[in-house]
Amino acid sequence: MSTCSLPNGDEFFLLPEIAEALRCSVKTVRRLIQDGKLKSSKVRGRVVVLKSAFLAYLGTITTST
Repeated sequence: MSTCSLPNGDEFFLLPEIAEALRCSVKTVRRLIQDGKLKSSKVRGRVVVLKSAFLAYLGTITTST
């Protein structure tokens, strides 16, 4: 995953990068965002997911099984 660091030390990922990490489609990632399961933001018109939000989502799926 290529990342871009923010001043607070967090990083953000683009949707294709999240899809690759989850081994799913970008459409599925968009659905997770729409359902409120994965938090996202818009930066210059592009939807991005903060690393902290991605790790929080991973925590919910690993603890629920």
